[in-house]
Amino acid sequence: MRHSFTIAVTACLLSAGLLAGRSLSGDASGELAEHVSTYTWRLHEGWFGGFSGLELSADGSRMVALSDRGTFVTGDVRRNADTIVSIDNLEPYRVLNTAGKFPAKAGLRDSEGLVLQKDGKLIVSFEGNHRLNKFAAPGAKANQMPWPKELNQMKLNGGFEALAINNQGDIFAIPEQPLGSKDTAQVYALKKGTWTTAFTLPREKQFQPVGADFGPDGRLYLLERGFNGLGFRIRVRSFTIDKNTVGDEKLLLRKGVGAHDNLEGLAVWRDDQNRIRLTMISDDNFRLVQRTEIVEYMIP
Repeated sequence: MRHSFTIAVTACLLSAGLLAGRSLSGDASGELAEHVSTYTWRLHEGWFGGFSGLELSADGSRMVALSDRGTFVTGDVRRNADTIVSIDNLEPYRVLNTAGKFPAKAGLRDSEGLVLQKDGKLIVSFEGNHRLNKFAAPGAKANQMPWPKELNQMKLNGGFEALAINNQGDIFAIPEQPLGSKDTAQVYALKKGTWTTAFTLPREKQFQPVGADFGPDGRLYLLERGFNGLGFRIRVRSFTIDKNTVGDEKLLLRKGVGAHDNLEGLAVWRDDQNRIRLTMISDDNFRLVQRTEIVEYMIP
């Protein structure tokens, strides 16, 4: 998601250390998830930045990231013990349209949400010109997926950023800005080619859903991000999903301004010690005063 000039000013203050480390929102950290590592990823390439989607292999070693300016990036995540130390063997690929072309206008390639199917195919949600596309592999041309006209009512910059896929191959999508009550997040499902309103999740106005994933435990994990004019706060919750019934909400993580940058992508996996890991990536908005972070928390 692209933000106003206010973010650039705020990020500059943060980078200068004026706000860093202070929770200006009064948010308390969640009790369940423990911070493992924060890796600041730097690369001097024109395509690098703006990461809004993330998928990891089952063991967390292989990565596919998605930039909101139309780039897939694959690579290997290297860790020393639990700590991320590098991202190696990088390969960038352009996100092509259905004609196999790379759109010149950034607004036509505002790629936001990402899921990886079991067969290796990728599904991407786009904002602005709202749609859902499937790709046989990074760099392949897009195939248009079913899209009912009712979903075009989503706001220009408030479409599907949180995208997840369950073990049955059903896709769940959550708009960043609510389409109904301000106190609920509507969750839409694409099952066997048909869209339905699956269920709603409780929502706080200060948080917007920006990333989602089904974990190896079958739970739906939701990353939410807020911007209060001074900086970014984040929250991660998880839920059990039984058909169209939601239950057992757990607050796993809640951090106020200064803890992390603009986290938007979420991948959930299980490590070799049987712990659930939450790996998140930040969208630096292609601004030098922000940073691309890969942040990991674990649930003991």
